[in-house]
Amino acid sequence: MTLEVFLAYFEWFAAAVALAYVIFQIFQKPLMWYLAIVAALCYLLVYVHNGLYAMAGVQGYLIGAGIYGLIDWTQSKKREKGTENEGKIMIRPFEWKVGLVSVALAAGAFFLLHYLLAKVAGPEISVWRPWVDALLATNTILATFYTGRRYIISWVMWFVFDIIAAVLYFKLGMVPTGILFSVYVITAVIGFFNWKNNGVWEEDHSVI
Repeated sequence: MTLEVFLAYFEWFAAAVALAYVIFQIFQKPLMWYLAIVAALCYLLVYVHNGLYAMAGVQGYLIGAGIYGLIDWTQSKKREKGTENEGKIMIRPFEWKVGLVSVALAAGAFFLLHYLLAKVAGPEISVWRPWVDALLATNTILATFYTGRRYIISWVMWFVFDIIAAVLYFKLGMVPTGILFSVYVITAVIGFFNWKNNGVWEEDHSVI
């Protein structure tokens, strides 16, 4: 088996692990964070192979986010143990100051990443690939950060991002990942309504 054939099959495996992660994420099961870490390790190789170096670097962030998310969510569950909220989805009210700062930082990171990627891109790299790589990377970081903080608005972000990402991955010829993100569009809708209908706000808030 050649390396190209192995990596083609490996991308399908990585996509399957990533899909399992989102399914567990919808129901707020701690296993989601372990799967997130494994998926990030797998996609590190997939993205390097496909020349998406910013997204490859983002996988390191996702591993850290998985560890942070596991700790934060575990502590949240411990706080609710023995109370009327035990076993329920705990949603943190959206913090506008955090939102404004995070979006500003993401925008800055997008332009910085594009500049760096365009500078190091070889002649075999198309002009638009650095834009795609930077866009995918910054959106992934921002949406994952919001998910880790248990903001329900993260599902809206994933819905929009997954549609854009699916189109871009198919254009890049990354079929398994394109299919994965197409399914993500559906899971984002399911996740939003599951949290909305079954979630409990940590404070007395009823809106994002």
